[in-house]
Amino acid sequence: MASVLLTDDVPVVRMTVRRFLERGQHTVQECGSAAEAEALLGARPFDILVTDLWMPGRDGLTLIGWVKAHKPGLPIIAITGGAPRAPQLFSMEEAARVGADRVLMKPVGMQELLGAVAALAPSAATE
Repeated sequence: MASVLLTDDVPVVRMTVRRFLERGQHTVQECGSAAEAEALLGARPFDILVTDLWMPGRDGLTLIGWVKAHKPGLPIIAITGGAPRAPQLFSMEEAARVGADRVLMKPVGMQELLGAVAALAPSAATE
């Protein structure tokens, strides 16, 4: 079981992804912005970060860079529907460039998400 920080600015996406993670027996703390995520990451440990890329204010790319600088070793799964006015491949490449360990395209499937969590945080995998 992993402790997951989920960051997405869209409440219905957070609800869906949280439910997927909870079905995999993971504990989930959710927030709606990069600023909130940074505060939570500074306050307590997590096994993995799942973050949207394109959010108002500081985006997920900025959050990933912050995590790499302040919480090295924390696995990161980026989820994205694609950048505004850019091909989906752009988002995938940008997320990998800044350090995401895995990039999943929305709509994210439950098995795809749970498989990524298990691969990146194997000590937290369910039995």
